[in-house]
Amino acid sequence: MINTKKQDIPIAVLDAAKELIDMYGVNFDYLGRYNDADTYVYKFPEDCETGFPFVYLLKDNSVTEVTDYIALHIIGLLVKDTEE
Repeated sequence: MINTKKQDIPIAVLDAAKELIDMYGVNFDYLGRYNDADTYVYKFPEDCETGFPFVYLLKDNSVTEVTDYIALHIIGLLVKDTEE
Protein backbone atom coordinates (compact mmCIF):
# COMPACT_ATOMS: atom_id res chain seq x y z
CA MET A 1 0.00 0.00 0.00
CA ILE A 2 1.07 3.55 -0.58
CA ASN A 3 1.02 5.87 2.40
CA THR A 4 -0.75 9.15 1.71
CA LYS A 5 -0.53 12.51 3.41
CA LYS A 6 -3.50 14.65 4.39
CA GLN A 7 -2.94 17.05 1.49
CA ASP A 8 -2.95 14.13 -0.99
CA ILE A 9 -6.44 12.98 0.03
CA PRO A 10 -9.23 14.61 -1.99
CA ILE A 11 -11.60 16.86 -0.05
CA ALA A 12 -14.58 14.74 -1.14
CA VAL A 13 -13.04 11.68 0.59
CA LEU A 14 -12.25 13.69 3.72
CA ASP A 15 -15.84 14.95 3.81
CA ALA A 16 -17.24 11.42 3.41
CA ALA A 17 -15.06 10.13 6.26
CA LYS A 18 -15.66 13.11 8.57
CA GLU A 19 -17.05 11.06 11.48
CA LEU A 20 -14.06 8.70 11.46
CA ILE A 21 -11.62 11.59 11.13
CA ASP A 22 -13.24 13.41 14.06
CA MET A 23 -12.82 10.31 16.25
CA TYR A 24 -9.46 8.92 15.09
CA GLY A 25 -7.71 11.51 12.92
CA VAL A 26 -6.70 11.53 9.26
CA ASN A 27 -5.14 8.22 8.26
CA PHE A 28 -5.74 6.72 4.82
CA ASP A 29 -3.98 4.46 2.37
CA TYR A 30 -4.45 4.86 -1.36
CA LEU A 31 -5.06 1.40 -2.84
CA GLY A 32 -5.20 2.19 -6.55
CA ARG A 33 -7.97 2.09 -9.15
CA TYR A 34 -11.09 -0.07 -8.91
CA ASN A 35 -13.88 0.18 -11.51
CA ASP A 36 -12.47 3.51 -12.76
CA ALA A 37 -12.48 4.99 -9.25
CA ASP A 38 -9.58 6.04 -7.03
CA THR A 39 -9.77 3.82 -3.97
CA TYR A 40 -8.84 4.78 -0.40
CA VAL A 41 -9.08 2.77 2.79
CA TYR A 42 -9.33 4.36 6.22
CA LYS A 43 -6.63 3.09 8.58
CA PHE A 44 -7.78 2.83 12.18
CA PRO A 45 -5.22 3.15 14.98
CA GLU A 46 -3.59 -0.19 15.82
CA ASP A 47 -5.09 -0.25 19.32
CA CYS A 48 -8.63 0.16 17.97
CA GLU A 49 -10.92 -2.86 17.64
CA THR A 50 -13.09 -2.49 14.54
CA GLY A 51 -15.27 -4.56 12.28
CA PHE A 52 -15.17 -4.22 8.53
CA PRO A 53 -12.87 -1.69 6.86
CA PHE A 54 -14.15 1.55 5.36
CA VAL A 55 -13.27 1.88 1.68
CA TYR A 56 -13.93 5.09 -0.26
CA LEU A 57 -14.34 5.05 -4.04
CA LEU A 58 -13.84 8.44 -5.69
CA LYS A 59 -15.08 8.85 -9.26
CA ASP A 60 -15.91 12.19 -10.91
CA ASN A 61 -15.68 13.95 -7.52
CA SER A 62 -18.40 11.67 -6.14
CA VAL A 63 -17.57 9.35 -3.22
CA THR A 64 -19.09 5.99 -2.44
CA GLU A 65 -18.39 4.53 1.01
CA VAL A 66 -18.12 0.75 1.00
CA THR A 67 -18.03 -1.55 4.04
CA ASP A 68 -18.99 -5.17 4.69
CA TYR A 69 -17.63 -8.05 2.62
CA ILE A 70 -17.52 -5.90 -0.51
CA ALA A 71 -14.82 -3.73 1.11
CA LEU A 72 -12.79 -6.85 1.90
CA HIS A 73 -13.18 -8.00 -1.70
CA ILE A 74 -11.97 -4.66 -3.10
CA ILE A 75 -8.97 -4.62 -0.76
CA GLY A 76 -8.15 -8.20 -1.74
CA LEU A 77 -8.11 -7.24 -5.41
CA LEU A 78 -5.87 -4.19 -4.94
CA VAL A 79 -3.42 -5.22 -2.22
CA LYS A 80 -0.68 -7.73 -2.90
CA ASP A 81 0.62 -9.98 -0.15
CA THR A 82 4.09 -8.69 0.72
CA GLU A 83 5.10 -12.02 2.30
CA GLU A 84 5.06 -13.96 -1.00
